[in-house]
Amino acid sequence: MTTSRTILRYIIILAGLNLCGLGTYFTLLAGLGTNPWTVFHAGLSHYLPLTIGQVSQVLGIFIIILSYPLGVRARIGTFLNMFFFGFFYDVWAELGLFPEPTSLPAQFLYLLAGVAVLGAGLGLYVSVGLGAGPRDGLTLGLHQRLGLSIRLVRSCIELAALFCGYLIGGPVGIGTLFYALAIGPALQYSLQLCNRYISPLFMPEQTETISTGGSTI
Repeated sequence: MTTSRTILRYIIILAGLNLCGLGTYFTLLAGLGTNPWTVFHAGLSHYLPLTIGQVSQVLGIFIIILSYPLGVRARIGTFLNMFFFGFFYDVWAELGLFPEPTSLPAQFLYLLAGVAVLGAGLGLYVSVGLGAGPRDGLTLGLHQRLGLSIRLVRSCIELAALFCGYLIGGPVGIGTLFYALAIGPALQYSLQLCNRYISPLFMPEQTETISTGGSTI
């Protein structure tokens, strides 16, 4: 691969992670509940001297270490995901460019925008094939070690994150259910576009993806 395409590859993955951070920020700003991992991150941030993004980074490191005995080897994209997802979330939260919604329709608009933007970001991230995120790597490792389906393993992990996050005050609500129903179609549409227009730029390398239904990060 030429140097220019390598640079483009990293620009695309960082753009995708930036959108992931923005989308996650929108879902939290909506105040209707968010995805399971962010529920857990937000809950932990109540008890730790860390921002939500920093909690995500610390957990990402822990999950990478936990996945190693399962035969999962982190790639460059794994480390980029671990650091920049939380970093970009904190940047958007600190900038405060978007006003808090003051009505239910505005809350739903933020929630819808969050899922759409997050889906677009995940599609960009996956399309360049630089490695799965820490949480998706753990899913793949447990799938290979236990012989269970990826869908079942992912569901169990995310339900555990959701339950633990709820117990420590994470934001669970109708938005959590909406996210569960909507992120799959949003990601599928994003991947279709990215696989058509972006992935071919990096062929003949094989784009690495696992079907996670939108698990982040």
